Amino acid sequence: MAKVLSGWKARRYSGALLQAAIKANEVERIEAEVKALAEMLNRSPQLVKFLAQPLVPFSEKSQRLKQRLKGRVSPVTLNFLLTVVKNKRIEAFEHIVKVFIDLVREYRGEVLAEVTSAVPLTDEERAMTVQRLQEITGKKILLSEKVDPNIVGGMRIIVGDKLLDLSLKGHLERIRERLRQVFVAAPAEVTIAETTFNDPQKNEKGKKDGAL
Repeated sequence: MAKVLSGWKARRYSGALLQAAIKANEVERIEAEVKALAEMLNRSPQLVKFLAQPLVPFSEKSQRLKQRLKGRVSPVTLNFLLTVVKNKRIEAFEHIVKVFIDLVREYRGEVLAEVTSAVPLTDEERAMTVQRLQEITGKKILLSEKVDPNIVGGMRIIVGDKLLDLSLKGHLERIRERLRQVFVAAPAEVTIAETTFNDPQKNEKGKKDGAL
């Protein structure tokens, strides 16, 4: 399932599911169920192909799903899946679920922070990072950690669509870019600097030679 819906379409489906889950007072259960369904469909490409087949009547697809999922998921979850199949969006189901999970986090006042560090965080570093991010965002932080030795030191944090690069590699890249701007964009300033830092003895000799 590699298809991705446009933002408003995915949000329309996931938003309707969230409202139904809230109304049924089953947000946590339905969140877990749709995650499990997305994983099941990822492991069952033949089932996805069957559900996406335009020549197969929807009634047949519906019967197959009801038989397979009866008693295993809530009516809200089953109806949601059937709606996605009926509207020929089953290949985008995983994407819709991801948007739904984001909406659930918004509903709970949570935000995912993806932290990449050169070495695994200690318990103290993890607690300090969560506390600081919660102070900044005013939301409950869900931490996702990844180790990447290439960033050398420090950490890189992504919260929503914002990037906070505190890595040594990022710092060195910013210095390198700044130097490039100075030496490429302002050659006149460099020439002045070179003149200013010429050998004073050589300058003095030049003055004497000029005097002669």
